[in-house]
Amino acid sequence: MLICSMSRITMKKIIIVAIFTLFSWPYMTSVAEIELPEIGDSAGSVVSPYQEYRIGQSFYWRLQQSVDLIDDPEITDYLSELGERLVANSDAPQLSFKFFMVPDNRVNAFAAPGGFIGVNSGLLLTSHEEDELASVLAHEIAHVTQRHLIRSFERQKQLSLPTTAAMIGALLLGAADPEMGAAAITAVQAGGVQAQLNFTRANEREADNMGMLTLVRSGFNAHAMPTFFERLQQANQFHTGRSIPEFLRSHPVTSSRIADSRGRANTYPLKRQPSDRQKFYLIREKLRVMTTPNLTQLIQYYAGSIEVGSNVNNTATKYGYSLALAAIGNYSQAKSILRELIDNDGERLTYQLALADMELSRGHIKTALAIYEKNQRLYPRDYALTIKQVIALLQAKQSKVATEKLLNQYQLGRQTQKVYKLLAQAYGDMDNNSQAHSWLAEYYYNAGRLKQSVDQLQLAIKFARGDKFQLAKLNSRLREVETQLEELDEAL
Repeated sequence: MLICSMSRITMKKIIIVAIFTLFSWPYMTSVAEIELPEIGDSAGSVVSPYQEYRIGQSFYWRLQQSVDLIDDPEITDYLSELGERLVANSDAPQLSFKFFMVPDNRVNAFAAPGGFIGVNSGLLLTSHEEDELASVLAHEIAHVTQRHLIRSFERQKQLSLPTTAAMIGALLLGAADPEMGAAAITAVQAGGVQAQLNFTRANEREADNMGMLTLVRSGFNAHAMPTFFERLQQANQFHTGRSIPEFLRSHPVTSSRIADSRGRANTYPLKRQPSDRQKFYLIREKLRVMTTPNLTQLIQYYAGSIEVGSNVNNTATKYGYSLALAAIGNYSQAKSILRELIDNDGERLTYQLALADMELSRGHIKTALAIYEKNQRLYPRDYALTIKQVIALLQAKQSKVATEKLLNQYQLGRQTQKVYKLLAQAYGDMDNNSQAHSWLAEYYYNAGRLKQSVDQLQLAIKFARGDKFQLAKLNSRLREVETQLEELDEAL
């Protein structure tokens, strides 16, 4: 690396200067619009695609060490499926994206380099329909595909290539060694990448244009974008300073921009692709129940809405009501409401999973497993169903079956931290210590805890004994992770 020969003290100073220069540039540049370079031009000479991914990965790692991200399998799977649908219809469908949800009631979404896109829970709860949520995701995807974050390096002339490299080193350092990287990474932790990188008007216009095209290609209503932005603007027109929602601070919405967006939407015919629109409303209510600070008050709201018929989606309201009642232990009434929903839509997996959750909460593991097994025949590849079934299987001491189902998800491309952690537990329950430690190593690696990952790989090698294939695989993986740690040490 360009910064290997620097002293540790000098390196730390450059890291901190680079970080704060990067994240303060919007406040120093002119408000005049800046001409955008051609797609794929010299931005790639400043930061390579690999480095760009590592910046985003490091931000994601650091975020996980600061915030407990929402890891409910139904919610995360829904968000990923929606995001992947949009990416498939974007101008860069070959790129890999990671979508995740932050438990924060502020309306915001943000994109880090390399395709890491975060969504605050408040954004989903504020969206009136799926098209609005999709419009924001499409906008964020466009920021990534158009490399707006990386272009910021070029527009801020103070950031030379060595300084850029120093910033990357700071992010990687912070991910591997939280204590050493804490000072340099503060700006990233404080408010999210986009809250610090207020995009230029030109960036926002391009993200609107490309995002709306992606939205339409994906079968959503183009008018959802200006409608959502307009509602946010109207709801917060009397707010000032820090009271303005994060999204409006990092994505300034003006009347002219809304008008431009509305005019552009008028040019697109409404050709919706078939999709399960009801799922959005159900997921929104599940998230509402999970994140509410006052379940009693929420239950009263649901009951009142159902009684007077003031709710927009009666089915979703009843579903949320059932979940909220179960959350306070009122399983009898909760199941009664849920059974009514199942009678009207018996094959909807969301209801079946809620019913199994209630049975598990009451200690009825066999009943829950029967529900899971029945639905596996209908939805054999479903991620949320498999994860919930595996948790029940592990409680029932059926580790071998659980392992088979987890490995199937892994082979399907669902290489998530939840899969890694459950595989480690399943193999541990079967006294296969080498496999248990190797999967736990992957869990730690994906959480940005590289030193713990190395420790687990070393333990896995110790327990592998005479298994030559396992030893070769583990030693190869250990070298990969150790190399990353060595690179970080050199950067210091």
